[in-house]
Amino acid sequence: MDVDDELLLHKDLNEWSERKYIIWKAIPISLSYLLQNILPFISVFALGHLGQTELAIATLSIMCYNFTFVALIYGAATALDTLCSQAYTSGDVKMVGIFLQRAIIIQLLGFIPIACIWWESEQILILMGQSPAISSKTCLYLRYLLIGAPAFLLFENLRRYLQAQGIMKASTYVLIISCIIAICLNFLLVLYQPLSLGFIGAPIATSITNWLMFSLLVIYTKFINGYQAWGGWSRVAFYGWKQIFTLAIPGILMVCSELWTSEFISFLTGYLGELPLASQGILSVIVTLLYQSPFGLSVSASNRVGNLLGAGLVEKAKMTSKLTMQLAIILALFEATILIVFKNYWGYIFISEDDVVKHTASVIPMISIFEISDGLNVVGQGILRGQGRQNIGALINAPGYVVLGLPVSILTAFTLRYGLLGLWFGSTASSVIVCIILLIILWRTDWQQQLEECKKRMKEGKDKLEFMISDVPDF
Repeated sequence: MDVDDELLLHKDLNEWSERKYIIWKAIPISLSYLLQNILPFISVFALGHLGQTELAIATLSIMCYNFTFVALIYGAATALDTLCSQAYTSGDVKMVGIFLQRAIIIQLLGFIPIACIWWESEQILILMGQSPAISSKTCLYLRYLLIGAPAFLLFENLRRYLQAQGIMKASTYVLIISCIIAICLNFLLVLYQPLSLGFIGAPIATSITNWLMFSLLVIYTKFINGYQAWGGWSRVAFYGWKQIFTLAIPGILMVCSELWTSEFISFLTGYLGELPLASQGILSVIVTLLYQSPFGLSVSASNRVGNLLGAGLVEKAKMTSKLTMQLAIILALFEATILIVFKNYWGYIFISEDDVVKHTASVIPMISIFEISDGLNVVGQGILRGQGRQNIGALINAPGYVVLGLPVSILTAFTLRYGLLGLWFGSTASSVIVCIILLIILWRTDWQQQLEECKKRMKEGKDKLEFMISDVPDF
């Protein structure tokens, strides 16, 4: 048993040591996802040096990639946040590896129709109003991304498998190396004339980087830490899929309803003119950067709550939930304060034009309110994932962001002519309402019931394992 396990199962765990544990685990997670969000910008930056058309192709391709693939994988992988974290401390660590295998098999099968859509995306984009030239090259870009997409899927699931064991730094180390390699690959394949492949060099670099990320994480797992929960390939992974689907489908709805709405809001900004579009570009980067800190807390809380429930320490899980939300409030208020205090200066980090900076500053007070509610939402949903209540998150997010947020954004931005401020008002209003509902649900949580659900979930998995066990040799 390592240090983390000793802390996890310590009967006299106090609030101070628990806060330290949550923060200590959250920091590498935040850095990991920050680095992962930087990766697409490396390709965009490289292609921007080739010309405006290439930049437009990269932007559209990455948007399609995120919409139809990345968001879905993030949502589906939430099933492992619950199952792996609870299984790791429930008495049979080999179930962690079984759950990982099931998730990978299901997601790879689900990727087949996505791959078909990418392959034929040219006609789809033309039907959506894109020019034939842009559509053709975007389709080609997506086809080259197909090479590395399975590796991204494998990497993300393996990362969740490691996080469930409290191994948070592995993906950070891998992504530091991968970002450096990605910069070199984009320079060689896009910008360096003797080796340049033109605009297709960018998706090729992305695909190579994805396979590198996965390979390095496998090496870390095999030779450094994390292999103890693997147990080898098993045909049992082809059974018991219901548990994965029960959590993955609402997980997809929970994640995608927020991410898709955010992307669509950015898309609508294009109809407001160049000035709002420039400001939105700046605001999107700021929001993305600030998102990483509460998201790190979210993942830390998700796995911590799942581990504690798996170990049967229901009071400790309840305490962790309370402490994490306290940390989330402090962090959200800090980020909002930083935004407001420096609202007149944020724009100058990205651009020197005064009108863009002033327009950006005029929206930042609204963004600061959004950051408070969104930060609490992110962390609260992490606690729900640790409990295995993705269905609750889906029932809150889908109506809140899609049914309420989008119409209000469109109404205030275009009908009432508040422009970019109106778009963000709709997002903020929906985020605040979702936050209030989520906090009420967390406050009213029956933790004893969550413990029983956890026991039932793990018993179902173990019964299936004992009944169908027939192991295939390890790697």
